[in-house]
Amino acid sequence: MKTCLPTKRRAFRASVAVLSGCLTLWSSMTYAQTIGTGAPYPVGMTQLEYVDPAPGHRALALTLFYPAVPQASSSAPLRMPFFTNLHLYRDADIVADSVKRPLVMFSHGHGSNGLYYAWFAEYLASRGYIVATLYHYRANTYDVSIMYTRSKLWQRPLDISKDITFLENDRRWGPHIDPDRIGVAGHSQGGFTSLWIGGATVNEEKYRSYLRRWKNDPLIPASLRKDLPLDPSPALKVHDSRIKAAFAMAPGDLPGFGMDEAGLQQLKVPAYIIVGARDTQAPAKDNAEFAARYAPNAHLDVLPGAVDHEIFVNECDQDGRDTWPEACIDAAGVDRAQLHEYIGNAALKFFDANLHVQ
Repeated sequence: MKTCLPTKRRAFRASVAVLSGCLTLWSSMTYAQTIGTGAPYPVGMTQLEYVDPAPGHRALALTLFYPAVPQASSSAPLRMPFFTNLHLYRDADIVADSVKRPLVMFSHGHGSNGLYYAWFAEYLASRGYIVATLYHYRANTYDVSIMYTRSKLWQRPLDISKDITFLENDRRWGPHIDPDRIGVAGHSQGGFTSLWIGGATVNEEKYRSYLRRWKNDPLIPASLRKDLPLDPSPALKVHDSRIKAAFAMAPGDLPGFGMDEAGLQQLKVPAYIIVGARDTQAPAKDNAEFAARYAPNAHLDVLPGAVDHEIFVNECDQDGRDTWPEACIDAAGVDRAQLHEYIGNAALKFFDANLHVQ
């Protein structure tokens, strides 16, 4: 897996980070005209923020996707700049029923944020799930620090655990969540995170070596390197027993982060690991295939052909394709919309079976 993002890809993510806050209305298409078959619910989305009461008082944020009842005033879905084929109703009311719904937490890729995977959240939420996509603390498009994108990787599963607790205790959302049916999904570094919080462990000495590599990298300004930690202990116990199933998309960089054979054998929850056959950033052989070989209850799904790493991100509209072709345009013969339908359906079946959803 690459240790830094190509310049165009960084520009793409930074620009979308600015523009995705400026959501505007689509033309007045009805929900029935835009959503796929087999999806009984319109999908609402809302941004949530809170202050972690633990020492440090970190401000944490997430976007929640859920089965919704759009009001007449919000009858048209929101448009997210550069992306297409999304049908989301901002701050719509959740379906008014007494159903305790399964919850899926989503961990984004390196330097990204959960809105890039809104299609995946919509797919599950339109079928009755509640999905929480994270803005990992100081490791997202809006706020990035090498301290968290490279050294304090253990903060990622900690973010997920704290967000689960926040949602369970929230007066509005808690009553809608079934605490016994919680899963996790993620892409790239988030795919690694999903395996990690699900029970897989990192080797102490290998993780220390990983930290030392960044601490001693002469290409990083000394003013930044001096505060990078060398203590691997916070990374050794991040498992959250509330997680019952893990869906990992193109996980990486397992060997680089110190997740070895013995660590993968500690992953006891069911795992579905899916990757493109031609992934150039998290090559399947060293990551997804390696994980599936040693995790006791893992299923490997390799998408054939010229499917690369970015296939798991939202579809781009023409503006996105014209401006950021590296992130938006797939190889000839690769249909991102068709693959999203396949991936979403695989995730739905996986979570339905392992979270005991009827």
